[in-house]
Amino acid sequence: MEKVYFSNLNGAPEDGVLEKLRRLCLAAGLDGFVREGELTAVKLHFGELGNTRMLRPQFVSVPVSIIKGKGAVPFLTDCNTLFMRRRYHAPAHLETARFNGFDAAVTGAPLVIADGLRGLDYRVVKSGGDLGEVKVGAAIYEADKLVVLTHFKGHEDTGFGGILKNLGVGAVARPGKLKLHTRRKPVIDQQLCTGCGLCLQQCLRGAVLQRDDGYFIDQERCTSCGDCLVSCPQRAIPLCFDLEGVELQKRLVEACAVVLANKQGRAFYVSFLMDVTPYCDCRSWSPAPLVSDLGMLAGRDPLAVEQASFDLVETAITRAYPGKRLADFTGVEGAHQLVFAEEAGLGSRGYALVEV
Repeated sequence: MEKVYFSNLNGAPEDGVLEKLRRLCLAAGLDGFVREGELTAVKLHFGELGNTRMLRPQFVSVPVSIIKGKGAVPFLTDCNTLFMRRRYHAPAHLETARFNGFDAAVTGAPLVIADGLRGLDYRVVKSGGDLGEVKVGAAIYEADKLVVLTHFKGHEDTGFGGILKNLGVGAVARPGKLKLHTRRKPVIDQQLCTGCGLCLQQCLRGAVLQRDDGYFIDQERCTSCGDCLVSCPQRAIPLCFDLEGVELQKRLVEACAVVLANKQGRAFYVSFLMDVTPYCDCRSWSPAPLVSDLGMLAGRDPLAVEQASFDLVETAITRAYPGKRLADFTGVEGAHQLVFAEEAGLGSRGYALVEV
């Protein structure tokens, strides 16, 4: 039984929520986790432009202050998105993050987009599963330590978005997200293509071919690496999201395991059960939360913290809506993630909740 530390969100003048978060992090061992000089990636979701339910930046300042107090060097990070909204390249991503309050003046740490300007700064890590390989954001891969701050909420594609998705999708570089979401190989829309040739330059496998009537992708040579897609300035290589439910959950767990492969014993997790909406923070709008704010959890076992978060939310939803579960609001059963994570050896589904 893994220990998962828990604190509620009932703040009072003499015992504020931020102080509770500090005690929670200390009880779970964050102060003994980092050492002087260690580059510490603080992975979180900055929220899409227009979303107002993402994790508040004031909460981020607490673990950052603990990390800095030990002489380590924290930085806030996330990877660019595959879809074309306001976080698909670093300049727009940073602008969105700062608009949402994630500025060094508030959090105490600088922002680094983990996969770089266009999403092409990554480290390829082999995987023994369906993906074959995972493109991990370089800044996350190279960090000495990893602190994962997760806003737990529902998700319309995976049932819920927690630690597993925060890393299994969020820590994967932009082109690497392609394999997570589709079985299809990319094609070039000839009506949008201007013939700039960037896709040809970017493809290392010789799958992009130039002919008299334009550029084409050889489907037999293509490995769905995604580099051509994110390189195209005209968006002439359209996205196709055709994976959902169980298969998508299986792939994101596989990717999460790869992200954590070089972080064994070097990762720390905090899960925030507040503003639990049925949809992801990637949305440019925010629905009302399903339940009241429940609390915060911390620990060193990602699956134990994830399972505890899921259980607390499920219990709260059943109490608020008798006979209902989170899946009734998202349309997807997300518990498959937990089963796949246990099979992948990501931790224990058994836990003991320790109230702080």
